[in-house]
Formats: sequence, C-alpha cells, structure tokens
Amino acid sequence: MNRSFLRLAAMAALSLAVQAAVPPVPKLLPKDTLAVLTIPDWAKASADLGGSPGGKLWADPAMKPFRDNFEKKFQSEVMGKLEKDLGIKVEDYLNLVRGQLSLAVIQGSWKGADGTEPGFLVVIDAKEKSDQLKKQLEEVRKKLSDAKKPVKTEKVRDVEFSSISIDLPKGEDEEEEPDAKDAAKDKAKADGNKMTLLFGQVDTALLVADSVATLEKVVAGMGGGSVASLSEESAFQASESAWFKDAFAYGWMHVTPLYKIASDKLGSEPNEGADAMGVDPKAALKAVGLAGLKTVSMAWNVNTEGSGGVISLGIPEAQRTGLFKMLSAATKESGPTPFIPADVIKFQRWRLDGQKMWSTMEETLAAVSPQLNGFVQMMVAQAGKEKDPSFDLKKNVVGNLGDDIILYSKAPKGSSIEELSSPPSLTLVGSPNAEGLSAGMKAAVGAFGGGGGGEEVKDREFNGKKVRGLRMPAGPGAKDNRVEMASSAGYLAVGTAPALLEEFLRSSDGGGRSLKEDKALMDAAQKVGGMGTGMFGYENQRESMRSQWEFLRTGGLDKMLGESDEEGGWRAMFDFKLLPEYSKVLKYFGIAVFAGSTDAQGMHFRFYGPHTK
Repeated sequence: MNRSFLRLAAMAALSLAVQAAVPPVPKLLPKDTLAVLTIPDWAKASADLGGSPGGKLWADPAMKPFRDNFEKKFQSEVMGKLEKDLGIKVEDYLNLVRGQLSLAVIQGSWKGADGTEPGFLVVIDAKEKSDQLKKQLEEVRKKLSDAKKPVKTEKVRDVEFSSISIDLPKGEDEEEEPDAKDAAKDKAKADGNKMTLLFGQVDTALLVADSVATLEKVVAGMGGGSVASLSEESAFQASESAWFKDAFAYGWMHVTPLYKIASDKLGSEPNEGADAMGVDPKAALKAVGLAGLKTVSMAWNVNTEGSGGVISLGIPEAQRTGLFKMLSAATKESGPTPFIPADVIKFQRWRLDGQKMWSTMEETLAAVSPQLNGFVQMMVAQAGKEKDPSFDLKKNVVGNLGDDIILYSKAPKGSSIEELSSPPSLTLVGSPNAEGLSAGMKAAVGAFGGGGGGEEVKDREFNGKKVRGLRMPAGPGAKDNRVEMASSAGYLAVGTAPALLEEFLRSSDGGGRSLKEDKALMDAAQKVGGMGTGMFGYENQRESMRSQWEFLRTGGLDKMLGESDEEGGWRAMFDFKLLPEYSKVLKYFGIAVFAGSTDAQGMHFRFYGPHTK
C-alpha cells in the first residue's frame, strides 16, 4: 500500500511539474472573435520557410551584401529604437516563439458606439522555453520600475498581469496648440493618445492585450472554465474544416457582425444620409453584396514540393448579389487555348458572361441610386447617336459580348519603367459576333470622347483580317496609346503591340508551340483544382522577374523616385543596388498558377508554385 501511495504521489508531483499545453486557436479564442491571424507552429514554419525557394534565395552567398545591409539597417533603424523605448532586447523575446503566434481582434462589448473599441490579443507560446519567458518578464517589470514608469498589477482569474500605459503617435491634426487653456480638453486629448497594455504568462504562453475584459474569457478557457470558444462558431467551423487543417498559417475574419455594426452606424431609416444623387450608403452596402458576405478566410501551405494557399469568400449562392454575382465565373474550361504561345510570361482566362454582368451591374446601380441609374441609362441610350443615329451601344457592344476573357503578355523589351509597365500584351474577348463587336467598340470609344484628336490611327488589313485602329488619349505629358482591334477564332483581340496582334491573327495557320503543351504547367494546375473552374492564371516568374530585378539592381527605383538624401529610412534599408546579377539567383524562381471557382458555399481563389529543383 505504501508503494502504491508513493507511486500516486510521484505521478501527482510529475503532473504539477508538466505545464499544460496552450490550446490551439479554435479552443483558445472566444466565440465572439472578429478576426484572427495565426501561425500554429512557429518552429516548424521557420524550418519550412528556410527550405523554400524564398528562404534559400535569402541565404544564398550572392545575396550577402544586400542581406548584411538590410540586417544592419533594420537593427539600427527599427529594432534599436524599439529596444531603447522598451528597455529590452527584442531578439531575446523573438527567440522565445516556439509554438503558436496568434493575433486576434475580439468584439466583446463593442457595438460600434463612439468611445468603444474591439479588443485585441497577442498570443506567443514559448513551449519548452517557458521558464526563460517567466524570467524575462520579471526583468521587464524590474526595468520598467527602475525607469519609474508606472506599472500596475491586474488579476485575471487569479493570474497576475502587468499593466502599463503607452503613448501613441499623434496625427498632424492632433498636435496640441501652445496656448491651449482648456485643461479638460487637453486631458481628454492626451488620454485619447494613450493605450493600455496588459502582459503576463499563462501556462507556457505570453498573453498581451488591451484590457482585462479582453483577457477574461481567454484566461478562463485556458484554466478549464466553461467558455464558448471559436470552435463553436458555425461560420468558423465551415472555414476550418475546408481550409485550416495542417495549414502553415491562416487568417479568418467574421464579416457578419462587422457588416451589422457598419449598417447600424449608417442609420436606421431608409435614405438617411443619402446624397444629392440619392445614393444611400446603407443601401449601397447591401446592393454591392456585402450583406451576403459571411467570412473571409486565408490559408498558406509550404512543403517540399511547393508553396500555395487559398483566399475564400464565404458567401452562400442564394445571397450572392451585386459585385459578387457580377464577378462569379461560370464553371467552364479556363485553361490556355491552343493559340496561346508557349513563350508568354503571363496568362489569365476568366469565363465571365459579359451580358449577365452588364445586367447585374444595372440592377446593382438601380438599388444604389435610381436617380444615378436613370442618368447612366440615358447616357448609354444616347451614346454615338450624334455620329450615327442607328448606333445602339447595348445592341452593338453589350449584345455581342460572350463569356470568355483572355489576357496574356510577353516579356518586356527592356527594363525601363515605361517598358515594365506596358509589356507586349493582348486582351481577347469572346463573342458570338466578334467582327460586329469590333465595329461596335470603335464606335463606342469615339462616342465617349476617345479615338479622336491628334494623329489618326488608320484601319488596315493583315492576313485577310480587318485591323481597326484608334487613339486612346493618355494623361497630361504622357504619350497617347495607339490601340488596334481585330477579330479571329471567335474573339475580339485588343492590344497596343502590333506584332503580338499579328501573331494571334496568324495562329489559325497552325505552327508554333502552345502554352497548353507545357507539362510543368499541367502538373501545377492540378494543385489548384485544374483548369475547368472558370478562372485560371499562369505566370513564368523566372522570366517576369528578370527585367524587374535588373530594374531595381541598376537603380531604376531611384531614377523613378529621385535620389534620396536620407541617411536612414526604408530606401537605405532596401539598397537594391547591392543585389547580385539575376543570373546568379534565377534558379530560385519558377512558375506560379492560380484558379478561381464558385460553389454553393462561396468564391475561392487558390494559388500554387512548385519549388524549383
């Protein structure tokens, strides 16, 4: 019996010595969490990032001059100032991050009323370094006390937290007047520029918050109390099961309560606050579709094969109105067509029904402002009538729109800012009557003030096709764009690069390798759901980064922004002239793909990049 008693005593002692694990975000945060951004396992995430192409690029010996300059300037300009203000060495605390790192916004009692704010919380799990965390928190308290900075002690569920008040930076309109005499006003202004911070340790985690109320539910839950957690929120459950399992990092926002607060703040009566055009802000929020948006979710994943992620808008199909209905792609083939050349560096295809989009846009505008919609309808009806009484914008343009939009571009010809911003590119618009759309577009541009003045861009013929030209006025001091349009293979092609347009018009002759034949692209596409989701995109980052890298390395940014005479600042920290030649780092760049899809639950955008070998 004595041996049994000793065994129980030993087990009890051992259990007291072992600290409880910090719960994961779904169990840690309260149900009324509005937003969270978390890295569930910092140690693993750091290792994964180090093995990714980006991590290897940063560690490459060729990057040493740039890396050393950045680290030196970051230490002096950012970390040094922060350490001076706080009286601590920040690196000592960054080394304590071993488990989860989470930032959260919690609603609490906030309903949008003036003078109240949602709460915020930071959670850093030190795991096996919890003893070191405890020691360093004691040092922080001592340093604050020695510096005669007031530190209060607040108890939250029998856990002691230190409370300090910090000054926030003042805006230009918040500078106090030297001759201000109203003491009460001065005190209120000063109080408005202060923020309370509470920090303390619970189990192995450092918790930092702005109030006792923010900490209350979190500490209670960590102590085994009965508290409704985020895992019980159905809106979060849907996102978690779909996207967050095994995620490298993820973020989530509960839009429904935010929408309600914003809507209530805009007024309870119809047309309350409407402007001269009858635009009611509250009605506009609903009309554009925000009333149906429930959540926004983001997740990132990194493994040995590649990196990718997803951005998901939780908006049920039955509540999808306004912009969300307008921009929903049909579930159709969206990969490269056979005539897309293999040497393009960017490709996007969107199966968007132009006529339905126009109809939804009219419905949305009518809901936002009947007066404004009436004005727009009148402008559309009269467009082009002065030059051609028979011209009908809806019939000649909108009526000829199909459900396919393709954009692709090739590498810039050089590395100047003009060449980088306008690489050779082409836009293809699917149409049941592409030639009619081409004629209608030229007439429409002329009707709205484009295509005229200056040198006329004449129509021409190429490969048996009519190429319509027009001039698009640019801003002051900028060269006007010469745009050409032509129809072929069921598409209207529009672009400013004649050679690329002519290549498209020749594509029906066959010959040349197509992007569709790229096996690496086909393999990567499977990671984002394939090419039949209605939206698909591709980028050859190895080639697209080439000119951008050289632009930065050769001082292009300084030429664009002007030479900086600041000794510090971000431009000194990011001294791009110290970058190596692109040929030394191009091995870290490969391809990237993305796809957009819609289903009954929402709209989802996936992206992925296979790691280079």
